[in-house]
Amino acid sequence: MPPPHPLRRISTGSLSSLARSQDRAPQSSSGLDFLAPALTELADEAATLAANVQHLNELHDALGTFNESFAGWLLALKMNAFCVEWPLGPNEVSFLRAPTLAPPPPPVLSILHNPNTIPSSPTPGQTQSDHPGDMTYATSYSNSTEDQPLPPKKVGTGPGLGVKKGIMKKPPAERKKRELAVSAIIDTLPLEYRGSQPSARLAMEKIINKLMDNPSGLPIKEMVSQPDLPHPRVNKCLIALVSKKAVTKVLVEGSTWYKWVGA
Repeated sequence: MPPPHPLRRISTGSLSSLARSQDRAPQSSSGLDFLAPALTELADEAATLAANVQHLNELHDALGTFNESFAGWLLALKMNAFCVEWPLGPNEVSFLRAPTLAPPPPPVLSILHNPNTIPSSPTPGQTQSDHPGDMTYATSYSNSTEDQPLPPKKVGTGPGLGVKKGIMKKPPAERKKRELAVSAIIDTLPLEYRGSQPSARLAMEKIINKLMDNPSGLPIKEMVSQPDLPHPRVNKCLIALVSKKAVTKVLVEGSTWYKWVGA
């Protein structure tokens, strides 16, 4: 019956019993021949242990190399995120697109140099653009000043005196141009004027229209109208327009006037 444990045959007994069994053999001249099989198996097990230890050392070296390489890779990723500079300068495509992005010269300059020149009526192709985004504020404003009649003169010379009522209503095409110009200005303002608060956008449109109807400027008290345009709301809208440089503040006879400049 085999032994119930996984030990080798040499381990099931003692060396003394093995020696006693080998001593009676006639071929044992020195009495130490019983150590030969035990030392042979010990040498085999020692060689196996040395090989396993060597494999463990190789695995340790491989893991150390992997750790160093992986740490270097992580460091390179981190340095790459902090040190890489993306080119922001213009390239060849930018120079090719530059002529197409340049705004056309406003026709109002030639009229200012030669006041006696009568502006010609714009053609239908000039009044209607292919896309609203292609229209600039300078061109639309210049066309509006050429087509609309001259505003009536102010009564008196004081800063608080406004324009007489009874200005002629604009045609539909002119109103459409004005709406596009006002919308283009509002799109550059903070988010509350771009649609998140309809009442704020409506108030801003009214203030811009008043300033555009009075190129010489208006004081803040002439833009206030209850209940749609209270003084705090008008002041807040004017601050937003001044910050975007669409409106400038001028001092007229000791009072502050707001003059429309445009985009």
